[in-house]
Amino acid sequence: MQVNIILLAAGKGQRFQDSAPNQVGCDAIKQLANIDGKPLIVSSIDKLQPLLAHDVVNILYVTLGANKNVIKTRLPAEISIIASQHWSQGMGHTLAESVQSIKAHSSHVLIALADQALISTDHYQALLCASKKKPNKIIATLCDEQLMAPAIFPEKYFPQLIKLQGDKGAGQLLKQHALQKDAIGCSKAKLDIDTLADLEQVRQQLKHSQQESNLH
Repeated sequence: MQVNIILLAAGKGQRFQDSAPNQVGCDAIKQLANIDGKPLIVSSIDKLQPLLAHDVVNILYVTLGANKNVIKTRLPAEISIIASQHWSQGMGHTLAESVQSIKAHSSHVLIALADQALISTDHYQALLCASKKKPNKIIATLCDEQLMAPAIFPEKYFPQLIKLQGDKGAGQLLKQHALQKDAIGCSKAKLDIDTLADLEQVRQQLKHSQQESNLH
């Protein structure tokens, strides 16, 4: 196996900007929203980086589009960046570009979303372990009976990923191949950050989790 990770973070975050009209500059960029003392995108990277310790995992890529040059300055120096040329056309285009750029060096791709801020390293590790046991199957996340990212796709699905367009992400592909997948439940996958209210909800959940950890 040669697993590469793609963290999608190319969108403009228009709903986030619309929900926070008083935010200016970096504060209006969703990927740089403060989560537990660090930018959202860095928090997501930190949870994925432990997977690089596995011998089957090669590289963690971050796909950027809107506000690319600003966001790049906040990323760890060792992060590999994929620059999406068509990010404004939707996540499907961004994902297709990303898989196209790394397919030659991958037997599998783990697709993660930067705004799923509550996904833990443990969940990513569980997806990877399941993929190692069943390398020919899609390993998806299951939440409220819905298949979603993060998910790991074997290379036989790359041609379909590369054909994605518009706002259609990998969700439709997961539905089409429901019988060819395994899924790992994660209730926290349903909360992604689209608005300032979502951001506050994530912050409160993280604060509550830290308080519980301190009690133990």
